Amino acid sequence: MAPARPNWLAYDWGLVFLVAAIVALGFVNLGSAAPDPVLLYRQSVALGLGLLLAFLLQFLSRRRLFGLAYPLYGASLLLLALVLVAGREINGARAWFVLGPLQFQPLELAKLGLLLALAKALEGRPIARVWDYALPALLTLPVVGLLLLQPDLGGALVVLFGAFVVVFVRGLPWRHLLVGLLALALLVPTAVWPNLKPYQRERVLIVLDPYRDPLGQGFQVIQSTIAIGSGGLFGKGYGQGTQAQLGFIPFRHTDFVFSVWAEEWGFVGVVGLLGLYGLLLARLFALALACPRLSDRLFLSGFAGMLGFQVVVNLGVALGVMPVTGLTLPLFSYGGSSLIATLAGLGLVLLVHRDRYQD
Repeated sequence: MAPARPNWLAYDWGLVFLVAAIVALGFVNLGSAAPDPVLLYRQSVALGLGLLLAFLLQFLSRRRLFGLAYPLYGASLLLLALVLVAGREINGARAWFVLGPLQFQPLELAKLGLLLALAKALEGRPIARVWDYALPALLTLPVVGLLLLQPDLGGALVVLFGAFVVVFVRGLPWRHLLVGLLALALLVPTAVWPNLKPYQRERVLIVLDPYRDPLGQGFQVIQSTIAIGSGGLFGKGYGQGTQAQLGFIPFRHTDFVFSVWAEEWGFVGVVGLLGLYGLLLARLFALALACPRLSDRLFLSGFAGMLGFQVVVNLGVALGVMPVTGLTLPLFSYGGSSLIATLAGLGLVLLVHRDRYQD
């Protein structure tokens, strides 16, 4: 089959503009949060690779993409298993392949592979009876299990939420949802909490009272909230945030990058950034609704759900209302693997929406 010839007029350029705006603001913020030419160079290289990959993906057709769904899913499982043996441990998780200056996190491929596999598998399978959940569970749980072995709880939660969105859009009955929420409420204190590692429990307790360990695990939450609150209405100015510039905010170019932005640009800057993310997510769901095929709607909705979940959790951590999970702010935080994968995923979104009326 010959490669597809993209019709560039058929793309949703509004989505492209929103993505470009968030990425541009991320680079502006990175220049203040981590004024290190090496980090800026690496992020620039990742941006170039991500854009190149998103461009090359446009020469696929929608049919070929979904034909690769199961092979991509299988490859991602293999890489998730291999990283447990051959990966490098970074920040307590063996989740990365490192080759010289290059780093790759198999989680990013697994998210896309799982969404494509779920969308393809559930297109002709309604969710009406209890055993209808067997197939999505068989596809999702191996990914989640391998992530928990790293351990990467944040990544596992992103995958679970994306799978939930796919099942919900497929037609999850409300009575099943209510029963599931009740079961979750019963399982968290009886099965989940007792099996958490000590540091994971401490992260939850820190949310309730960060001053229980103000110089330890509570330090980053306290400093983050101080930075956000001190930004006021218009912020302290670019490069003038005391909490960020004096090094009080840890991981200020990755996990807590939002705190730097809020301190320097204030409430007005925060509203502007959150407005861009809100428009981006709204646009993604609008593109999903515009697709006549169910599999396309499932993939686009699942991708939007994963992206939105990661945004909400990152902001919640910065505000001190959620436990620290290590999830970065998509398209905004420093992180080459995440930026490349997110741009590639958005490239797939544009591809699927472009071919929504083609066989």
